[in-house]
Amino acid sequence: MGLYQDNFSGLSELERLAAMAHDPVRVHEIGADQWPLTMMACGLMASNDEEKLEENFDIYDIFASKTTVAARKSSLIQLSRFITGRKGEGWKSMIPYATNEPDAGLSRKAATYVLTLAQPGPAEHLAGVQELVRRLVHDESTPTSVLDAVLSLADMRVLPLLQPLYELDAERMEELLADVLTTPNRLSCAFVLRALDVYPSLSEVVTDALCRIAPLSPVILDVALPIPTWAFEKPTPQPLHGWTSTEYFQRMLPELQPHLTVEQLQRVRTAYKA
Repeated sequence: MGLYQDNFSGLSELERLAAMAHDPVRVHEIGADQWPLTMMACGLMASNDEEKLEENFDIYDIFASKTTVAARKSSLIQLSRFITGRKGEGWKSMIPYATNEPDAGLSRKAATYVLTLAQPGPAEHLAGVQELVRRLVHDESTPTSVLDAVLSLADMRVLPLLQPLYELDAERMEELLADVLTTPNRLSCAFVLRALDVYPSLSEVVTDALCRIAPLSPVILDVALPIPTWAFEKPTPQPLHGWTSTEYFQRMLPELQPHLTVEQLQRVRTAYKA
């Protein structure tokens, strides 16, 4: 922890590393042991500059090629602590860790930090959600692990912010649904059911998605999350409602019946032990 604090106390060192990373010639002089701090520096220096932030996505690809998953995870955790200590300032520096990280687990972790640490804007209480949804809509390379993190929040305040996703073409929505792997909760199930209503032709993909996530939790929760977490002394999720898988299948049934075949409906029924 001391080294972490010392590194951040030397602003000139951060600036030097960030400058090297943005230099096409000198970027290859950065050693593997320097990359975790370098990526943090790049993010923090560009967090309020959209143009420079976009450059960081290419830099992250180099970072990922030069380091281990463990090194990148350490870099992300240190960055999140720095941002937490500054009440969300610089939160956009974590976006490349979410969108360009090749390891799905680490990508989800980074996306969760973006979602829960982002500073609220005047009209964006859940600014992190809106930012990641925007990237899912406008950049098809944004991985489904980002959507997994959004849906794992299990907070229904998120659902209206997902509306832009339903304006995607059916092919892109199919890609998202085919890879989604999040806990079954009221938010994630509502998202999938809404997709079924908007894209009835995707009934098979929706069936697969509901069956795939069903075993990941025996209880379907609806919670209120303390966001941003740094604004709360003890940021503990507050459960609002809970259903067994069987109970929640009965809640979903009226929305499933108009769109699923008898065979598809039976698969979902079996997955939710109804």
